[in-house]
Amino acid sequence: MMKILCVCGLGMGSSLILKMSVDSAMKQLGVLCDIEHCAAGTMIGMNYDLMVASADFKEEMEGREKVVFVENVIKVDEIKEVLKEYLEANGLLG
Repeated sequence: MMKILCVCGLGMGSSLILKMSVDSAMKQLGVLCDIEHCAAGTMIGMNYDLMVASADFKEEMEGREKVVFVENVIKVDEIKEVLKEYLEANGLLG
């Protein structure tokens, strides 16, 4: 099962909202996954297959692999498109 990590500044509000949006998007895509959320500063050493973060963190996350960025953490349609593109590009979506 794919493990997704949703990241925000403090690991509270926006990452929890992002987690719920990612969950909804992945269900629509028919992909089983385990989703966690945390603060950007606490993710070191965490195991994940994909990290989803707000575009606000692009600079901070630059150079990382397995990460996608979304403009709006509550827009499930946008998140679904970003995830679909990533999954297709990596052969993870049929």
